[in-house]
Amino acid sequence: MSSFLLTKKQDKTFEEKISNRSKRTREIFATVQKSFNQFCMGYYDGRTSREIFDELTVLEKKERTDAIFDILQNWIDWNYDKHVLTSTLKVYFSKLKVIFHYEGFKIHPQDIKDNLVWKKKIREELHALQMSEIRQILSIAKYKKKVFYLTLLSTGARPGEILQVKKQDFDFSNSRVKITIHPEGVKTRTGRSVYLTTEAARYVVPLLKQKQDDDLVFAKHPDPLIAEKNESKTFSRYCDNAGFTDRYHSNNYRKITLYSFRHFFFGKCADIHREGYAHRMIGHGGYLPQYDRMDDVKKIDWFKDVEPELTVDLTEKYKLELESQKKENTTNGDEIAKLRTELSQIKAFHDWKNKNTIQKT
Repeated sequence: MSSFLLTKKQDKTFEEKISNRSKRTREIFATVQKSFNQFCMGYYDGRTSREIFDELTVLEKKERTDAIFDILQNWIDWNYDKHVLTSTLKVYFSKLKVIFHYEGFKIHPQDIKDNLVWKKKIREELHALQMSEIRQILSIAKYKKKVFYLTLLSTGARPGEILQVKKQDFDFSNSRVKITIHPEGVKTRTGRSVYLTTEAARYVVPLLKQKQDDDLVFAKHPDPLIAEKNESKTFSRYCDNAGFTDRYHSNNYRKITLYSFRHFFFGKCADIHREGYAHRMIGHGGYLPQYDRMDDVKKIDWFKDVEPELTVDLTEKYKLELESQKKENTTNGDEIAKLRTELSQIKAFHDWKNKNTIQKT
C-alpha cells in the first residue's frame, strides 16, 4: 500500500551513507571493512563478507541471531590473535555494528553484553609528564617544533587541531593571544577559543610573520592525519635523543607522546580551577556551560591563573607569579620579597649564561 506521506528514496551505498562523517572516521570504516572481509575469507573457506551477509539473510530469525554472534565472537578472537588491543578493537566493533545495521542486521546492546566476551583491559599507572622533561625536549627541538610544542602546552588542544590552525585564526587584540579552533577540525565538531601563554606568543610571532593569512602555521602537509603522523615521528625522535624511551608493558605504547602536553595542561587546569574548567578548555562537551557566556577578559583572567604552571622559562614563570601576587593585593610582603629575590637570581644566571654560551639557532 502506498501513501502520499511516503517519499520514494533512492538507495545509497554505504560510502554515501557515511560521507558526512569526518575523514578519520571514514578511514576507520574502510579499515574495518577490509579487516572483516579478510576475516571472512580466512575463517569461512574463502567466502567474502558479501557472501556472509547474503547467507545470513536466508536464515530463520533464531538461527540468524546465533550465527551473527558466532561471527562477531570469531572476529573478536581473530583480532586478539593478531594482538589488537581491546581498546582499539572496541572502536572497530562500533564501526562493524554500523556496517551490520546497513546490511539489515540490528544488534541490541544487551545482546552484545550477554553474548560477546572481551579480554579485560590491563590498566597500568600512566606517566605524568614533568616540566623538567618538557624543558629537556624543548632544549633540543628546532625553532618551529618548539613553537608547536609550546602551543600544545599552552592550549591543551589535540595535535590535529593545532595542525589545522591558519595565521588568520590568531587574534592579538587582547592581553593574551587567542586562537580560534574551528569545528570542522574538531573531534566533537564543536569549535572553541584557546589562549597562548606570554611565552608561547613571543615564540609564535616570528613564525607568523613568514605566513600569509590562509597559510597553515605548523603543518607541512594539508591532510591533518598525515601531518599528525609526521609530527608524531619527529617528536618520538626528540624523545629518543632526550633519553625518554620508556614504553608501557601492556601495549608497547610510548609513555611520552604529543598528547602528553594535553594531559599536562588538563592536570594543571584541574588543580587550579577544578575538572569542569579543565574539561571545557580541552574541548570536552557538556562542562561548565557558563564559560560560553563569559567575555574574553573574564576567560583570559581564568587562563592567567593557570599560566605560570604552563610556562617553561623560569624567569617568565616568576614574573607571572609576581604579577599575580600584586593583582591580589596580598599583604604577605615576605612572599613577594622572596619571589623578587628568586627572579633576580634567575635573571642574573641567564645573563651570565648568555654571555658565556653560544646559542644555537
